[in-house]
Amino acid sequence: MSNVKPNVLVIQPDQHRGTVMGCAGDSQVKTPNLDRLASEGIRFSRCASSSPVCSPFRGTMQTGLYCHTHGVDGNNILLDPELITFADLFADAGYATGYIGKWHLGGGKPRGGGGFIEPGPRRAGWQEWHGYQKGHEFFEVWDYNENRERVRIEGYDWEPTWHTDMALDFAKRNRDAGRPWLYYLGYGPPHKPEQCPQRYLDMYDPDTFELPDDVKGRFGERERELRERYQMYYGQVTAVDVEIGRVMAGLEELGIADNTIVVYVSDHGDKLGSHCEPDEHNFRGKGSPFATAFRIPFIVRWPDRITPNQVCDALVSSVDLTPTILDLAGLEIPDVMQGDSMAGWCLEGRGVENDCVYMGLRGASKPGGWRAVWDGRYVFSPGIYNVLYDHKSDPLEMENLIDAPQISGERMRLAGLLVQMAERTEDPVLQEVKGLCGM
Repeated sequence: MSNVKPNVLVIQPDQHRGTVMGCAGDSQVKTPNLDRLASEGIRFSRCASSSPVCSPFRGTMQTGLYCHTHGVDGNNILLDPELITFADLFADAGYATGYIGKWHLGGGKPRGGGGFIEPGPRRAGWQEWHGYQKGHEFFEVWDYNENRERVRIEGYDWEPTWHTDMALDFAKRNRDAGRPWLYYLGYGPPHKPEQCPQRYLDMYDPDTFELPDDVKGRFGERERELRERYQMYYGQVTAVDVEIGRVMAGLEELGIADNTIVVYVSDHGDKLGSHCEPDEHNFRGKGSPFATAFRIPFIVRWPDRITPNQVCDALVSSVDLTPTILDLAGLEIPDVMQGDSMAGWCLEGRGVENDCVYMGLRGASKPGGWRAVWDGRYVFSPGIYNVLYDHKSDPLEMENLIDAPQISGERMRLAGLLVQMAERTEDPVLQEVKGLCGM
């Protein structure tokens, strides 16, 4: 075991549903490198995004705060530059920090496919910067220069490949300089648009794809369209998986893999027809208290310290991710952070046991606003969704039990848990939550 400070690589694709990995039980997806990553470390099987939309999750990842605390409770909202981020803390500890990919915390909706984030506090402590406010254009690879001009990156026709190369170049330069580093690798897929190299699409036949029972046969003539969405999504996941393999091989080649903490996590999942109406325009979506939207992957690999082949079913919220990363690296967790470190599970096989995950977006009574709790078995969200699902008997959430008399006691317990979490996290919509729970 090395006494040198560990490097930290956070890999965060956009919109990767937590169950769409071979190691998570999906027999149709091809993810050999993610499966290897999980086998060489620890996979948390019950991790949820507390705010399953792009900007709110990213704000939580940077700060260790719930979205109702850091203020980015919807997309296209500026993250307060005065907030302390985990990049700030690593930089203070002598680390080189770098970021590449979608940022989505610069405020305002990007126009023309992108937006420059000026140097300074709005880069949230990330010293080497290739983050940008942008739409997803995976076949058109570009960056901004110092004059705020958009510049195509020559020699690349698939954005994740460039991202991987930049991450490994950053790792090499800092290895050579003898400096520990933190890098955030923000791949765009499997988010829309429907762009994926043909070689990955060819791995999946939409006609023979086995659709889950909650969407199979529900969309009539549109089923072929849905099957093509599955082909695209799974192809994009496999394309990201290939980049994971390149990252791991690159770290090995640099001789730094054993003392590099690799964290793989996503911001939210993708409904892919689940909980969609037959005439709904878009099969894909997130931002809701449904498992297909809020369940996310969370894998940690660190050969110097983490025993391989671990699967942990402790409940993890996205507010726990940053405290975990800080703790693993031996840095102090600020008291202001609202999550708990899961480092104990990684290093010792025991740790924090959360009663539930608290989730939500915006004000509970505003358009698109909701609050929910998930205790690992039941997910409960009163209000605009008004759902209660039992994942033990109904993992695909096909039967809403919100009014079922046989579990009225569970509903009352969950309502109490929801209010308790609103109080504990100082949620400004506490009174609204109490009202929704009849308290």
